[in-house]
Amino acid sequence: MTDFTEVKKLMDETGNAVSQLRQSQEQAIAEFKKHGETLGETKTKQDLIEKDIAGIIQSLQEIKKAQSTSLVTGKDGLTESEREAKSALFKYMRGGRLDDAEQKALSTITNHDGGYLTTADTTGRIIARIQDMSPMRQFANVKTIGKGRLEGVVNNGRNAATWGYQGQTVSNTATKQFGKYQIDVKDLIAYPSATTQMIEDADIDIEALIIDDASMAFAETEAEGFLLGDGILQPRGLMTVATAYTGDNVRAWGTVQKFKTGVNGAFAATPNGGDVFIDAAMSLRGAYRANSVWGMNRFTLATAMKLKDSDGNYIWQPSWNLTDAPFGTICGIRVAPDFDHMADIATNSLSIFVGDLRQAYQIVDRRGILVVRDNITSPTFVKWYLSKRTGGDVVNSEAVRFIEFKA
Repeated sequence: MTDFTEVKKLMDETGNAVSQLRQSQEQAIAEFKKHGETLGETKTKQDLIEKDIAGIIQSLQEIKKAQSTSLVTGKDGLTESEREAKSALFKYMRGGRLDDAEQKALSTITNHDGGYLTTADTTGRIIARIQDMSPMRQFANVKTIGKGRLEGVVNNGRNAATWGYQGQTVSNTATKQFGKYQIDVKDLIAYPSATTQMIEDADIDIEALIIDDASMAFAETEAEGFLLGDGILQPRGLMTVATAYTGDNVRAWGTVQKFKTGVNGAFAATPNGGDVFIDAAMSLRGAYRANSVWGMNRFTLATAMKLKDSDGNYIWQPSWNLTDAPFGTICGIRVAPDFDHMADIATNSLSIFVGDLRQAYQIVDRRGILVVRDNITSPTFVKWYLSKRTGGDVVNSEAVRFIEFKA
């Protein structure tokens, strides 16, 4: 079955599931009005439909990931010296004996801390695949640096202005305050391996093996770190910063505003459970709202699909455009249910964010990926120690909002 046929089938299934979910929600509303509560049979039916929707979303995510991570073959675009260095590197990784010319070629990618840096095109292919598999990298601002720290300026305020006329005595207006931020890179390590028998097989593509294993390991670890990292040996995660209920002009810079659902571990009761989405989205300034995204996991999205605002309108709308908004929109803002490490809905959980991550979160990559061959620690196996240096932190706390499941 082609990807197109599979996607169409899943989209049809999603449409049917959402229709069933909304029908059951209408039934739940009617039961609540009549009996003062929703019947257990209806709740069970809704739970089953939500699980089906979450499964369909996961299938769409996997197809999208498979499409974006397929490697493109063709001309490598390398210079002759780069091609020689790459050939020498993978011969070294196999454990082959290098001649003088190969040693010289390999010296161009020697790392001063030991080992070798992967060639630029291999590094680029690994980074490209991580980009496709890591949701934070798709939406945040990413910068590559040549040292271990990125420093930047924070504009925590806005210049004031006043009306006047020529010749009028004008008093000083408020001037914005500037601060600095710094983001240190952290060591992210992958340890792919192969049997010596595999290595001796001349047909094995070591580069493909390294790219596949390292990309997956780096992407999975990064995805969690950029959301939940402690900022010590990991990046400082988006969801770990200080929060407050106050607006931009009141709370301290570096603190993210959050909105309560009004119920512990759930959305508010029908018919206005979706109002919290409107409150959070519209609290963002227009400059941030234009490029915003809703971040959550697929189970939270499945629950949100049945919500209405206080006017009785469903807040989630389908928009099965695999390029711009493949998982629909809420308040006209695209939804990304790819944040698997976001908390499931629970009492006091921060399970949803909305904002412009390109303004809110900065990812920093140190150039190059270090590789060291290890055929000593595990007999019959060859391992490659791959180290990638990356970091991240919130740099604009006004560009994002959180939703908290709290009364």
